[in-house]
Amino acid sequence: MAKKGKKRTYHSTPVQKNSYQRPIRLSQCMIVKNEEKNIVQALSWAKGIAFEQIVVDTGSTDKTVEIAESMGAKVYHFEWINDFSAAKNFAIDQAKGNWIAFLDADEYLDKNNAGRLIGVLQSIEANQQLRINDAIVCPLVNLDDQGRPFMVFNQRRFFRNKPDIRYVGSIHESLAMSTSSLSVPVISITHTGYSKRAFEDTKKVVRNIEMIRAELDKNPDDPNLKCYLADALAASGEEDNTKQAEALYKELVDTEQSMLFRDLKQGAYNFLCAAYFANEDMISESFNICKRAYEEYPDNPDFCYYYGRKLQDVGDYTDAWAKFIECEKLLKRESVDTRASYILKNPMLLFFHMVLVSEKLENVAEVIRCATLVLREDKYQHLMLIPYIEAFNRSGYTATAAEVFEILNKLYDFTNTRDKLTTMQAAKKAGNTALVQLILSTFTKEELEWLTGTINGS
Repeated sequence: MAKKGKKRTYHSTPVQKNSYQRPIRLSQCMIVKNEEKNIVQALSWAKGIAFEQIVVDTGSTDKTVEIAESMGAKVYHFEWINDFSAAKNFAIDQAKGNWIAFLDADEYLDKNNAGRLIGVLQSIEANQQLRINDAIVCPLVNLDDQGRPFMVFNQRRFFRNKPDIRYVGSIHESLAMSTSSLSVPVISITHTGYSKRAFEDTKKVVRNIEMIRAELDKNPDDPNLKCYLADALAASGEEDNTKQAEALYKELVDTEQSMLFRDLKQGAYNFLCAAYFANEDMISESFNICKRAYEEYPDNPDFCYYYGRKLQDVGDYTDAWAKFIECEKLLKRESVDTRASYILKNPMLLFFHMVLVSEKLENVAEVIRCATLVLREDKYQHLMLIPYIEAFNRSGYTATAAEVFEILNKLYDFTNTRDKLTTMQAAKKAGNTALVQLILSTFTKEELEWLTGTINGS
């Protein structure tokens, strides 16, 4: 097990410097195999800040080595022995710099983050209090196939080049160090390698399953390895593997957690919540697992949303509303750090169900507020537009047809035929005949003839 150093937090306020300051000589290191699609970006981000770039190839058969050499990288060859730590430590052994940047080929810093990195390292070297830190910890943001964030982890990827700082573990390797690390949330690493397409392209799943099983044979009770195996099995998409993953996840949610295991355990809950959610044969199991996940991780917006949906399903609208409001507040936080972020990618789902629940609670103001948010995102959502129109004619919100038309005019273009038809049909279903007539008055002669023909033809 890797030794964890103490973690401190980096603040952007000026620090008192002393006269001693070592220059930053940053060695960028990486291990690669068949990364011709990523290698240009992997080396480009550090071109302006690294004094050397070290690429250790573990058996590429594509143009990875050729491209890396053409970009000026120092390329070394390492015979693959099913051990990521061994390959990474070999790369570190070649480095001449006083700081190491160890990112994979599918990871990178954007221009702003690369600039911040050098500033942070200079601050560490310039300040006696900060100089005790031998590494920095920063968020690694995983992107899906659409380029959207879906997982965030804190990682040590920038550290001093010292003989006692090396990687351990053949897979899901970690940095072993006994000294302090500085937490730097203002720098984030982008990672594309866990998207579905990336897995299909590189066959990472099969490789990972084999390697993790080998590690589990040595450490059969390690919950972290079980979680890694479950993740890899689930990522394969194969039915038998998915069943094995489910069994492992069930075991893991009952495991007494350590701080090291806490982030990984969220993934187990997330898999089970999502797997049971729409299964009509597992209503009770779904409710219980969503409730447990929320109670154990109340700051995870996914679990707050899932539990709210389960409360909504059983008709407990007051508690469901409370959970949805709580979830909305979580989404508004400046930083949402979760194992998985389903609702972050689909926030309109939350507001969609908030409309439905606020209707049940006869909370007209919230029907209007939440429906407005959904319609601004997708104005052709009929299921939102109908209660939206109805709400303006309920107690406390009585509005004339002309007033409702003016409100709709802010969302819809009444020179656009589709917008006219959408709002007219919703107004008709909402029972607002006066509004229907107002919308009809915006139709051209040709549109009315077409509409009359369509109705008669049907």
